[in-house]
Amino acid sequence: MDRIFEDLDLFELVIQDDDIEAGVFANSFVESPAIERDFVFFNKQAIEFQTVDTEKRLVAGPLLIPHKKIIRMDEQMGMYNVFFKPEQIEKIARKFMKNKYNGEVTVEHDKKVNDVYLTESWIIEQSGKDKSNLYGFTLPKGTWFGVYKVDNDKVWEDVKAGKYKGFSIEGIFEHKASTEKFSQLFTKDINDLNDNEAELILSHIRKLLKK
Repeated sequence: MDRIFEDLDLFELVIQDDDIEAGVFANSFVESPAIERDFVFFNKQAIEFQTVDTEKRLVAGPLLIPHKKIIRMDEQMGMYNVFFKPEQIEKIARKFMKNKYNGEVTVEHDKKVNDVYLTESWIIEQSGKDKSNLYGFTLPKGTWFGVYKVDNDKVWEDVKAGKYKGFSIEGIFEHKASTEKFSQLFTKDINDLNDNEAELILSHIRKLLKK
């Protein structure tokens, strides 16, 4: 299977200091979790959160994980892979807080909702000695972790019902070409692929066969 993906490009997503619009400007509660100068959201590759306090209506989880590879595909670039480095994640997190986007929340990257806001946010410094461990997570250094307070009754009922299972960022990023190859990164067994990944792979195979 590695040979199929030898020609697949890899891009690091970055923000420039002088780009006012770039960065994460909202987080979305979505149903199907997994994480350039374009609008980007990762609906099918979001990162699962945990309900950590039902009385206070708190959900917690990683917002961005460093070096987590995410498969993307669009009409212009075809199939490719993206990731964030720890230093970019920290820059994104600081800018998000500076711009006071704590209350910018959507559901399924569609409808903006009120009364849901980020109440805690930090960058993990030590994987095994972090507050996130109390919530059942062991995440790599450089992860952006957050806790959301859900005062919106409808959203909270949907969280409890399992309709929303993860966070998914919304933002604008620049693509920076990486010298790594996707063949070095794709280690999943074919039986472990989700529907989105399987469809992307099939589309890429069809493209190669046409060539």
